[in-house]
Amino acid sequence: MKVFLVIILSVFIFLTVLGNTLVMAAFIVDKRLRTRSNLFLLNLAICDFITGAFNTPIFLQYMLTRKWRLGKYLCKLWLVADYTMSAASVFNIVLISYDRFFSITQAVHYRSLEKRHSITLIQMTTVWVMSFLLYSPSILFWESVFGDSYMPEDVCMAGFFDTWYFHLTTSVFDFIFPLISILTFNLSIYCSVSKRSRKKRQQSAHDPSREPPPESEVTPPPPPNCMGSSPDLNSGVSSPKLSEEDDKLCDSTS
Repeated sequence: MKVFLVIILSVFIFLTVLGNTLVMAAFIVDKRLRTRSNLFLLNLAICDFITGAFNTPIFLQYMLTRKWRLGKYLCKLWLVADYTMSAASVFNIVLISYDRFFSITQAVHYRSLEKRHSITLIQMTTVWVMSFLLYSPSILFWESVFGDSYMPEDVCMAGFFDTWYFHLTTSVFDFIFPLISILTFNLSIYCSVSKRSRKKRQQSAHDPSREPPPESEVTPPPPPNCMGSSPDLNSGVSSPKLSEEDDKLCDSTS
């Protein structure tokens, strides 16, 4: 069973690091990708890269040995990185959903912000600051504030691990609020797109320029040349003889 988990996690680590490295390299090489929406995707790629390159390998070693052997300070660093990246991934998804909602519902204003990367960078930085402040102070200072809790040296665990009210409070910010926000943004996008499509169909249905002309306005075909095989005065070439149907038509019109 352990061998199977090692293989699965190793493949996961490899694909995560490789995929997000390619994303970051694409931003460095191709400047055309540096748009507002793509920068938010870059922010998510950086978060996932750190998770795959640092957090998951250490967790794999800890899971296999069942003992922490990297020291207390590296334990704190790993916990801060682990909790921060988890929250940052969620907040980045919320930011991406908001960006799509903003681009559809306020397209004109959104285009004016395309080249103002300062606002985009502020939003990206806000995601990292919020993610760090949600868990990291508690990880670093929990023992100092609430007293030293007994923790074996071979165990790496946050001091609030068994504190239910702390998890309840933080889950509001990193699960419930993001879930409601993402659902709200995507439902608003769906309603906006559906409303526009319905409005376009109504306009096309009432547009007279797209309707076929009524039968009374249809121009009848020109009558045949009832002059028979009289020569063309300009060219001197005789016209072909009329068919029997043309003769009947000429008789009726005369």
